[in-house]
Amino acid sequence: MEDPVRESLGVVFENNSISTALVDADTPLLGSIDEFRHPWGANGTVPSAQASARALASAAEVATGRALRSNLCPTVVGVMCERADVREFVPGSLSSSTFENVELVNGLDARLAYLRTVDALNGISPILAFWPDGSETVIAAIDPRAGVVDSAHRYATAELLTDSSTFAATLDLLVAERDPVPKMLVAMLVKEESRQLSAEAAESVGLGFLYLGERAQLAIGAALVAAGRGSEVRSAGGAAVQPVNRIRWAAAIVLPLLLMLTGLLIALSPDGSRAVSTDRPNIGAEPANPTSGPPSGAALPILTLPPCDPVVPVVPAAFRRSDPDVTPPQTVEPAEACDPMRVG
Repeated sequence: MEDPVRESLGVVFENNSISTALVDADTPLLGSIDEFRHPWGANGTVPSAQASARALASAAEVATGRALRSNLCPTVVGVMCERADVREFVPGSLSSSTFENVELVNGLDARLAYLRTVDALNGISPILAFWPDGSETVIAAIDPRAGVVDSAHRYATAELLTDSSTFAATLDLLVAERDPVPKMLVAMLVKEESRQLSAEAAESVGLGFLYLGERAQLAIGAALVAAGRGSEVRSAGGAAVQPVNRIRWAAAIVLPLLLMLTGLLIALSPDGSRAVSTDRPNIGAEPANPTSGPPSGAALPILTLPPCDPVVPVVPAAFRRSDPDVTPPQTVEPAEACDPMRVG
């Protein structure tokens, strides 16, 4: 008999959004079956930890309802939460729902799991992957197929991504200390305005470049990590992972439909004096976010350098700390200053 599909749900709580992704754990290379993104904490507001945990649980319930309408039953839910104060309320918020198999996933594991699904990285190892983390940027040397991080360094984003020359000098130091040498630079959820700069820096140090901008990539990774842990439980002889209860969810779906039909009947009745709209607001739609930067794909302006600058080595971004601790790369001593106006 053919094995059933193993659907897994990933939910990621970020500072300004909640993302969900439904994946088939047996065919991760196909990407997500369904994904959604809910704005949260817009306009710089910081909702309370309890409210955020309830919103995360509601997003998981909506995603599960969407799956059940397509006869898909998630067997496990992977939750990644950036805010530590919200994370402690997540188990309690989900315990009141129908979820019986919930796994808390950290960001690094979710990223490593997602990288294994990227077909463009097939056969390419090691790589340098970088992603934003607050006001810092993490650059990690990774074997994507093995899911192993060899080293990771943190830099101030404002300094690292000032221009392509600074980024290239920093990459040059990291490449020099690696054996084997990384083959590609991978940008994960990096702002679009830094895409061209990063590509130029990678090219200048002889690395290939891959931009991964899929918004649900962390949710996909969280779902795959949770599915993998469920498989480990089954292989160890533990209790079988149970799918979401269909009966309870069916009732939760049918009731809103009945209310909607009742509203339509009232609106269409002869006594109805006004039309009633049953359209739901598109809570997943994101408002336009105009930026003052260059359009997507446009080359960044190249600064004109003084005549003596080509003999002055570019100084890399200042090293902050390592994750895990490794020997910090050696900084390049600045060359003797020169004055292009000096005579003799």
